[in-house]
Amino acid sequence: MPSTGHSLCAKLVLLCLLCAPGPARGAASDDSDAPVSIQRYLVNLYLGDTLEDIQRTYPPAQEWPVSVVGKAKVKRYRVDRAYTKYPAPHVETMWLGLRHGQLVDIQLIYSAAYSRSTPVNKLVEDLSLTYGPPSSNGSKFWWTNGGVVLRVYNAEVPTLRDGGAVVELRTSLQLMQANIFSKD
Repeated sequence: MPSTGHSLCAKLVLLCLLCAPGPARGAASDDSDAPVSIQRYLVNLYLGDTLEDIQRTYPPAQEWPVSVVGKAKVKRYRVDRAYTKYPAPHVETMWLGLRHGQLVDIQLIYSAAYSRSTPVNKLVEDLSLTYGPPSSNGSKFWWTNGGVVLRVYNAEVPTLRDGGAVVELRTSLQLMQANIFSKD
């Protein structure tokens, strides 16, 4: 007569194997070339938000300067720290691109202090833990899943120093739809 202890143990092992979780949804496995799922969310904003949604999150302290860019007519709003009542932490300037009334581009330019403590290479290293190794052209790094692009690079920020105009490099993080500049 078979031992009930061994039979019960084998059933428990089989049950554990059947109920064990697989890889996290959106996580790339080592043997897969599937693109990584890139979050469509940055600094409490989602790609697809309207200007009204954005201004609920970041109430204007003054009118935001706007310009229209490219043939796709993307409206880019410049939101400096002083332009909003509740600025995002460590962010000096946000560039928000809207197309057809929906947010399609979020670019963050970090403060000088944050850029010194978190340079581009450090931010790339941190994001690589989530999204895997980036594509690169040497000075710019990006991840894409076909519909969304996440980029990290040094933004050139004009500043005054010692009575003269100079350009400082600041860490910049950009989340945008991949087809942002295609004409509809």
